[in-house]
Amino acid sequence: MSTTPETKPGAEAPLIFVVGARGVPDVEGGAEKNAEMLFPLVAASGQYRVTLVGLADNIKSDTFKGVRLMKAPRSNIMKTDKILYYVAAIFMALRLKPRIVHFQGLGSAIFLWAYKLMGAKTVVRYGSADYLVGKWGTLGKLGFLLAEYQLRFADAVISVTPALAERLARRGIKDNVHVIANAADPLPPVAPDANQPVGAYILTVGRVTAQKNVANLIRGYELFAKDVPNPPKLIVAGGLDETDYVEGLQPLLTERTVLAGKFTRSAMAPLYRGSTIYINASLHEGSSNAVLEAIGAGCSILLSDIPENRDFGMSLQNYFDPNSPESIAEALKRALADPKAYVADAGRYLTWNAVAERTLDIYRGIAPFKVVEIEQPNALVSAS
Repeated sequence: MSTTPETKPGAEAPLIFVVGARGVPDVEGGAEKNAEMLFPLVAASGQYRVTLVGLADNIKSDTFKGVRLMKAPRSNIMKTDKILYYVAAIFMALRLKPRIVHFQGLGSAIFLWAYKLMGAKTVVRYGSADYLVGKWGTLGKLGFLLAEYQLRFADAVISVTPALAERLARRGIKDNVHVIANAADPLPPVAPDANQPVGAYILTVGRVTAQKNVANLIRGYELFAKDVPNPPKLIVAGGLDETDYVEGLQPLLTERTVLAGKFTRSAMAPLYRGSTIYINASLHEGSSNAVLEAIGAGCSILLSDIPENRDFGMSLQNYFDPNSPESIAEALKRALADPKAYVADAGRYLTWNAVAERTLDIYRGIAPFKVVEIEQPNALVSAS
């Protein structure tokens, strides 16, 4: 078998260097969930080695399921904890000389040009148009736009929804774009723990931010709940680190609304399964892992009517106007009248094995690795 320029007999598999996930495992966030599920499968293929660099306080070991883990320092510049991390990752890559650099989000691709100068192949996971999120100031939005402009120079871009791929196409970025959504694998059987809510509840999952539209969700829920005897509670499960936004929610809260904080990913399965309705009210999304987890758990689903959520392909009844508390209230009313009609078929969506195989196809296209058969000496002859 002939060798490729990237491999020689006895050579190690090419290295994939992952930047942009804060850490694995059990770290909150879409890029982090994707990394936790995808890269162990890539490493298990035997075709590529994988090293992931995350924030130091989120990395608890040297390896995770065959993926090497490295630590980078945290900063707090321009409302993000990742600027120093991105810079440190460049110096790590200079030492490791990866064949492929895989950016787990748009922001991490701000230094794509530096990795191209190193000679690395580049793959960018385009999980959301982050510059649309209200929390970023002018400099932050310019940073995201600069990163998005560079996507035309990437060897491959993985858009997690058709809607995001169409957004890139309108900007002239389409020839290198592949659509690979996240997966809806069934959740494992896990017993509820002491933090499991008691009684009936409506669930939403995600960091408590303006992007997740929690304020309007609470307003819509309260409109619904005031006319319903013994309504189910609203449980908001997600990080409360955006303190200004969380503080602004306090006047909206009642005894029926619970900001439950962050749960570990391994504790989420019983939380989903115990819910009466799962609702996503986001104003901007990618291929929401939380929605897919809820689908995998067999939840009744309600979604904000935004392009990325429409890509889930559910019935019109599953959608509502996220800017209208009245629309949210009406959606909750109709879903609770017939919850089974709002359950999605998990079999319609990708599995993580399928996501990994499609991602490997991209890697093979830009940096192929062929297993080289090496003639081994006859053991008996060698021993004689």
